[in-house]
Amino acid sequence: MITIPLKPMPAPRPRFSKNGTYNPSSYTKYKNDVLVLAKQQCKTYFNGALSLDITFYMEIPKSLSKIKREALMGEYHISKPDSDNLLKSIKDALEGTFYKNDSQICKVNMEKVYSNNPRTEFVLSEIVLKVKENVNQGVLF
Repeated sequence: MITIPLKPMPAPRPRFSKNGTYNPSSYTKYKNDVLVLAKQQCKTYFNGALSLDITFYMEIPKSLSKIKREALMGEYHISKPDSDNLLKSIKDALEGTFYKNDSQICKVNMEKVYSNNPRTEFVLSEIVLKVKENVNQGVLF
């Protein structure tokens, strides 16, 4: 398991200027920090189909009372940022170092929960593909 002890950051929409498109510098720094921390914990490069099991531990708002904060611990985080953009930031950070392209990720199990310790934890593993032949019809599925 790889642990990224940073507050999860969603991938923003690209910005446009007269010089082209770009991402905010804070997002670029986050992706670089994620990559450095992940490389310290794993040295594997994957070539095949991948499975990603990932949990985003989201910060509990400090504006809530202590009782409400304690009640939210471990509960699902159902507000923004959305899980797709959180996932994209991690996949983009790892692309090119752990795998060639994030299209290799064929299976994702993702959770977004409240925690007093904001972080991201994930396991990236290669899937062994099995090709089955339908004997009756002679087609692959």
